[in-house]
Amino acid sequence: MSTDASRKPIPSNPEINELEEAPEIEVLDTGDRPTLELPPIRLHDAAPMSEYQRYIKQLEEHHGWTGVNLIENCFLMGEEVGELFKAVRKVKGFYDQADAPEEERAELVANVGEEIVDVLNYLLAIANRLDIDVERAFIEKNTKNLSRSWKA
Repeated sequence: MSTDASRKPIPSNPEINELEEAPEIEVLDTGDRPTLELPPIRLHDAAPMSEYQRYIKQLEEHHGWTGVNLIENCFLMGEEVGELFKAVRKVKGFYDQADAPEEERAELVANVGEEIVDVLNYLLAIANRLDIDVERAFIEKNTKNLSRSWKA
């Protein structure tokens, strides 16, 4: 992380806080507890990151998670990163075994995808709490990275 005092903070994207245009999460009452109607999100193929951030904000409001503070979110994301690593280890274990059924490998790879989404959800929740426009931050940081070099 840069400690350069001249670095300007990345301003928030006002669309994150404007939920009027965003699709609402639909809830079904199935008896014991309400569940999200599928699909709970409608994003077009080229949806900007702000749409993902808006969705996570709605999801957190729906579940009552808006009171979870920044530090707790970081810890929770850390747990999800651990689950992602475990899922990757399982995939690697099956890929090392030539006789593993294709269906099992496909399930394990799908699980890695789910864990990646869990991590992404926490990243976006953290960004939302700090009013960071992730798409803009991504572009700015990777523009800097283009001029950097690392030892191999």
